[in-house]
This record gives sequence, C-alpha cells and structure tokens, in this order.
Amino acid sequence: MEDFAQFCIHGDFRAAIRAGNFELAAVPSSSGHNAMMLRLAKGSVNLNDFHLSTLSDLLYILLGLPMNRRLEVLLALMLLPGLATARSASNAIVVRGARLIDGTGRQPIENAVVVIEGGRIRAVGKSGAVKIPEGAKELDLRGKTLMPALIDLHTHLGQTRNGLEAAPGSYTTENIRAQLERLLAYGVGTVVCLGTDEDPIYELRDEQRAGKLPGAHFLTAGRGFGVVGGFPPGVGITDRYRPQTVEQAQAQVRELAAHHPDFVKMWVDDDFGRLPKMRPEIYRAIIAEAHRHKLRVVAHVFYLADAKGLVEAGVDALGHSVRNLPVDRELIDALKARGVIYIPTLVRDESTFAYADGPEWLRDPFFQAGLAPTVLATLESAPFRDKFAANPDLPRYRAALEMGKRNLKTLIDAGVRIGLGTDAGPPLRFQGYFEHRELQLMVESGLSPMQAIVAATGQAGKFLGRAYRVGTLEPGQQADFLVLDANPLENIRNTEKLSAVWQAGAPTRPISAP
Repeated sequence: MEDFAQFCIHGDFRAAIRAGNFELAAVPSSSGHNAMMLRLAKGSVNLNDFHLSTLSDLLYILLGLPMNRRLEVLLALMLLPGLATARSASNAIVVRGARLIDGTGRQPIENAVVVIEGGRIRAVGKSGAVKIPEGAKELDLRGKTLMPALIDLHTHLGQTRNGLEAAPGSYTTENIRAQLERLLAYGVGTVVCLGTDEDPIYELRDEQRAGKLPGAHFLTAGRGFGVVGGFPPGVGITDRYRPQTVEQAQAQVRELAAHHPDFVKMWVDDDFGRLPKMRPEIYRAIIAEAHRHKLRVVAHVFYLADAKGLVEAGVDALGHSVRNLPVDRELIDALKARGVIYIPTLVRDESTFAYADGPEWLRDPFFQAGLAPTVLATLESAPFRDKFAANPDLPRYRAALEMGKRNLKTLIDAGVRIGLGTDAGPPLRFQGYFEHRELQLMVESGLSPMQAIVAATGQAGKFLGRAYRVGTLEPGQQADFLVLDANPLENIRNTEKLSAVWQAGAPTRPISAP
C-alpha cells in the first residue's frame, strides 16, 4: 500500500483515506498552531501543507467512512481553528504588474494582480484593488501579458511519432505522454481528442486526473462513428464504429457510453463524392442515443446541407467549417437557436495544400522548435514539395480554405459561438504550433485578435463545461495561463512569444526556439 504522501502527489485523496487504517492526532507545529497528522500504514503528512481544495476533498470523503471514523475526523478538524489561516498565508502566490487578458472578451486589465492558491485563481483585479494574503509569494511581471492557456476542441493523440507518417505502434502511452507535454510547452492547456482513440485512453485519462500523467489535460471521444468503406479513411473497419442500421448505431453508442467518454464523434463526409457518406437516419440515431446517455456529439462536416441536417438532429458541435458553399440565414439561425458551437479548423485545411508552396511558417523558429531536424529537412525538400504540388485536388483544397475563412467571418459577425480547433495530430498536422497558426488564420479571416483569443479560451472553456474551470482568468478558475513577452492584441503572432506556461498555479517549461 502506498503512503499518504505519495497519494498526495497524485491528488488521489479519497483513495488515501480508504487505503487502510489511519490515525489522527493534533500536534504542535513550528507555526504555533496545532497541526493535524494523518497516519497510514506507511508515513504521515501534515495537513498544514495541503491546499484548500485538499481539505474540501477530505471533508467530502467523510461520507464514505464508518460513522465512528467520520466523527473522529470531524473532531480533529474542529481542534484546528488556525489551520486555514496558516495555510492560506504560506501557499498563496501573487502575480502582479502584467497586462491581463481574461478570456471573456472584456477589456484587458493593465497593471493587474492575480492571487493564486491551491492551483486556482482566488482574486483578480487592478493593482491596489486586490487584497494580498499575508505571507504570499509575489512575482513581478511588469511588461508581460497574461492570457488563459489555449484550448483545442479538435485534436488527435498517438497518430504519428515523427509528424510525417502514421507508423504502426504510434498509439502508446510513451508517445501520448510526449505529445501532451509538447502541447503544454506550446501553451495549449487542454485538448479534446475526437474519435481516433483506442480503449487504453480511458486508463490514461484516469491516470491524468489522478495527477500521474503530465502535460496538457485531455478529454476524449473514444472510438468515433464512421461508415464502412468511407470516412474516416486510412483506418481499419474494426477500429471505429461503423453502423449500417439504426439498431447497430444505438447499440454501439451504448457500448461506447459504458466507457464514459467525454464526447461522441462522428464523420459525415464523402471526400468530394468519392466515398459513401453516413445516412441521416444513422446520424440521427447516434445523436439521440448519445443524448440519452448525457453525451454531447461533435460532427465532422464539409457540406452546407449536412451541417443543416446535423444541427436539426441536435448535434452539439460542428467540428469543421462549412467549405462548399456560403453559410446562409437558415443555418445561422439554427446554430444560434440551439447554441451549437462552430469549430472552423482552418489550419487543417491549410495543411492540405500548404506544403506545395513551402509556407512561410516552415521558417518560423517557433514552429521549428517542436521538430526533429530530419523532419524539417523533409518538409523543405524538393521531392516532398513536388509530391504535394502534383495532387489534382489542390485547387479544391485551396478553395475550401477560402470558403471556410469567409464563412467564419459571416458567423462571428452573426453572433454564432466559435471555438478553436485544429484537427492536429495526424501526419503533417503539428500539435502545439498549429493552435497558434489557427489563431493567425482566424485573424486573417477578419476576426479581431480579441475575438480569436476568446474562441481559443473563454468560448472553448464554456463548451467544455464549468466542471473543468478552464478558459478564463477569473476567481475560482484553474490557474492555467500564458506569460507573453508582447501583447497579442496588437499582433496575434505575439502568442508565440512565450515567456512561461503556468498549469494549475505552477510554472512549466515553455517550448524553446532553436
């Protein structure tokens, strides 16, 4: 059995209490207050060192203890009137002096003060308007800009090892861990993996939520829903759900729901008419059954008519742009009435043709920082570029991006909810950098830098739900934020000027330019 200190590192406090017999004792501490010691079979830990959220967890699990032990713990807590005060003073961090973009769309706060405690934001405001806890550690960030860590609502994990090709054996804990760490180093705090995961992802998710898997936090849709002989192409028939009847669709959703995924993903596309497409009765059955299990559905989409049908059927998010026709009033009204979020993934569309042109961002040190030297050499090679240039679908891909950009501008002007997504993770879609490139393409589409940032932070966090407490820098939210050397409201490319990335109130190492 592990000792309590080890559980504390992982954040699994309930398991610690229930792991075995324990003792409680009030003993003098160096601060002059009584400290409660909790002893298990191995080791002990001083609760004065805990965050406030830890004590909340401790109280919560009392409900799972026998009555005699529950009273024992409550009595011990009552003996410690100075506990919270002593902890508050010693664990608070105050970040002051920076410009703060909070992710809500409100005007930035100049010379801001942010109080962090227990991994969460306790107070935010202008200098002089926020009470500083006694004994708090202070960090002067004058000249910097703070903004929430980015959220990517459409990504994939474990699809490639080097970024160039999908090699067998890429879906491993080691590879997924490396990708999550790279995402966080690029300032991406949370990602949603849509439909390409394998069943081991649930164990990894549990490990991360217990504090054992570092890097960007992830949510998963598990195995997605496609079509036999159709989307998603390039994967075997058996590794995705591909229902052919309404009854199969319902049964497969129930099977997926037993794993408790965070979302359901499906593909509704025909690759320019070359592949079979999911029939409306199938996607309607998937959506209805998912909603019966309290699961929200994200759909891959390309065509305007399919977008309308999916929204009418109750889909919760469109995972790509409409790229064949301009969006119309019918779709706009339906998106707004139903609160559907629209995730344009412009950088995904750019990646389908950009390598034929040798894009400028190949020479961006921020992009290169996440690559192995051999990968960059391949991307810049003439044979690689010529292979892309020979693709007969190139004109269609270019047109799709332009239509996607045009539709994004129309929708943001109409007040439709927009969230950032990249579809990064498969070969040639580079996680970490692509989130920043998506911001740039949003601004190229006519969004203001503030609108693009809100899509990548506040709106994305709102879609995930209040339980995750990410996306904005407000009291009660998790302290996930970027420290930038320049103001992204003046130039959206300044999100690349990462000085630090904070996760849960602690600085982590940002990506370094070569």
